[in-house]
Amino acid sequence: MDTIQKNTQFNFRTNDELLAQAKKIVNDENYDLATVLNATLQTIVARQNVPIELVAQKAKRREKIIGELLAEIDVGRQDAMAGRKTPLRDVMAEYGV
Repeated sequence: MDTIQKNTQFNFRTNDELLAQAKKIVNDENYDLATVLNATLQTIVARQNVPIELVAQKAKRREKIIGELLAEIDVGRQDAMAGRKTPLRDVMAEYGV
């Protein structure tokens, strides 16, 4: 990677144990955390997207939510087919509409 001018500082909050573990891993590889984080930023900009691992995590969360919603819909459909229905006014009252 090309040397970049470091002319700004960015601070963020994280977990102390997570940071300690990351520093150890980075140090074991003979790097410092700032270098690794700058390289990560350069990679994001060069690729014009976020690392695939983060995209995969987001997709997994989305799939889980969709699966849970579909399961709820199926329960409602089964209840309706079995004649177990809730009056609309009760549903509206439950959700405050």
